[in-house]
Amino acid sequence: MAVDKNQTFFCEKCHRTMRADEFYNSNNLEKYPDGKLKQCKKCLTLHVDNWNPDTFLWILQECDVPYIPDEWHKLLESYAKDPNKVTGMTILGRYLSKMRLKQFKDYRWKDTTFLQELADNRTEQTMKRQGYSAAEIAQTLNEKKIIIPEEGFKEPIIAAQPDAIDYFDEISGEDSAIVDDLTDEDKTFLRLKWGKAYKPEEWVKLEQLYQEMMQSYDIQGAGHEDILKLVCKTSLKANQLLDIGDVDGAQKMVKMYDSLMKSGKFTAAQNKGENGEFVDSISEFVLICEKEGFIPRFYTDQPNDRVDETLLDLKGYTRSLVVEEMNLGNLIESAMKKMYEEEQKEEDEDIEDELTLDEVEQLKDEDFGEYTDFLEEEEIADEELLKQMEEGQI
Repeated sequence: MAVDKNQTFFCEKCHRTMRADEFYNSNNLEKYPDGKLKQCKKCLTLHVDNWNPDTFLWILQECDVPYIPDEWHKLLESYAKDPNKVTGMTILGRYLSKMRLKQFKDYRWKDTTFLQELADNRTEQTMKRQGYSAAEIAQTLNEKKIIIPEEGFKEPIIAAQPDAIDYFDEISGEDSAIVDDLTDEDKTFLRLKWGKAYKPEEWVKLEQLYQEMMQSYDIQGAGHEDILKLVCKTSLKANQLLDIGDVDGAQKMVKMYDSLMKSGKFTAAQNKGENGEFVDSISEFVLICEKEGFIPRFYTDQPNDRVDETLLDLKGYTRSLVVEEMNLGNLIESAMKKMYEEEQKEEDEDIEDELTLDEVEQLKDEDFGEYTDFLEEEEIADEELLKQMEEGQI
């Protein structure tokens, strides 16, 4: 039977009205005509131990779904590797969802014994093929066997702890004495500071925690003070929920407490204790330097580790290479001379590149004229030499 998600149901245990998705479905429509159990999910799974079938088989019976150990253990392997982080609702909810799949949806609680016999038969055949003896097979099947009583399973009765403190009960004892000592002015002040939703003894606890936090941390500004008030309220609620056994609610309060502490930057560095190990002002830093001495700017002592020795060896090698290397001066001089020649060559090339086309043509004409004059002078000199030879002068 489909149920509207916006429809609400009443939990007979916590006496709260909640949406339909806060309740588990049941196939037993004769007992639950609306298809929902009478307790919400949190109340129903409050004392469920995922590793102890006695704590959850009665819930499967009320939901009218079969118990298949192999499917339950598969979910445990997938989601419950860390037992401290898994609640009863974690595995139970996923198991009930799995029972709605096509291969399981037609089975009911009454089919549990039949399904167990099929599983035992498969286990027996597998162990026989693997060579196990009859005694080993019988022992394994007995360990997995679930005996269903004729009257069915009943919700386990959890005995209340006699020494548990109920913060929501009437005040008595020391709390009563503290409240009696409060004057009308004190009550007015605390009511305005913490609100009307708290009892007088809760006002006192909130105020005590508030004053302790004020002495431990540097509270600055109205916003910082408001966060501190929220921290105190969250701490009080977390303790109250733990004392009444609401572990899920306490976990949420603890997460909120941690978030508020980080938001307000209430860290160890803010602790104002006289014996604190943190420096929060320049004057304290200067005082430490004056007492302990200053760190030298340059390192002057002998090497203390491998790194210092390596650096010292590199410095010595570089010095010996520069000072003691033979013919190093000639090599440096030759390299510098070559560098100078290269620079001069580059300058000449730059000058030629800067000449215009007309200048280049003019240089060519001048060179050609000088060459022509040189040829004429050579020709005249040859004629005079030939004339002298003919006249016998040479």
